[in-house]
Amino acid sequence: MKKILFSLMAGLLVLGGCSQSEEEKTGKNDEVPQIIEAVIEAPETINPGGEAALAVTVKQGGEAVTDADEVKFEIWQEGQKENGEMIEAKHGSEGKYTADHVFTEEGLYYVQSHVTARSQHTMPMVSIQVGKAKAEDSGTGHDQDDEGHEEGHSHGHGGEVSIELQAPEQIQANEQTQLSAMVDNEGEPLADAKVKLEISLNGDTPQWVNMSETEPGKYTAGHQFIKAGTYIITTHVEKGDDIHEHTETELTVH
Repeated sequence: MKKILFSLMAGLLVLGGCSQSEEEKTGKNDEVPQIIEAVIEAPETINPGGEAALAVTVKQGGEAVTDADEVKFEIWQEGQKENGEMIEAKHGSEGKYTADHVFTEEGLYYVQSHVTARSQHTMPMVSIQVGKAKAEDSGTGHDQDDEGHEEGHSHGHGGEVSIELQAPEQIQANEQTQLSAMVDNEGEPLADAKVKLEISLNGDTPQWVNMSETEPGKYTAGHQFIKAGTYIITTHVEKGDDIHEHTETELTVH
């Protein structure tokens, strides 16, 4: 009888240990991953016909990301984004991905890196002046995609941080969509924060998209929704140890 009781108790202990292990695993899977950071290196000016060395260094939590799924540079002349071209970058060492490009014509160009790594996507951008061309205005090139951002507004909860996600009224699947997040803290724009979007559809594995600050408190990113449906967009905002807020927004993609 004692042997039977001992066996039952041992079995319960094993089951309890398995249950705890599964809970720990689930808890770990629910953790927000560290943000992927990408920094572009490119010349500010170059002569027409000159070859520019482009590079983007990718890190996560201060460590080099050497296993990115895809790294490309999108290059276009000001006002001609639809005629731009995409070139692939190759990994050299320590998380640095490089490519060369010849700028044949004078003008102001934008170079945007598309980095997909560890279920996240980030798209930092810089400008290159070729020849004596000047920018037509002081914008960063994002304004050409900012029209019609009226649907998808929402505000963060808790504390005094306000998060407002902006998106176009009509979003089409398989088309590039510009998303913006306006972030305030105590009524003032919150600058130099880390802002990322967690995008999910019908329980699919979420996609993570890093946003770039285009002006104090305004963060933008481009994203292509591959399916039609109602998406849940969670906007995460972090700054230092004191600010870690998020808000959810529903977006309908046609």
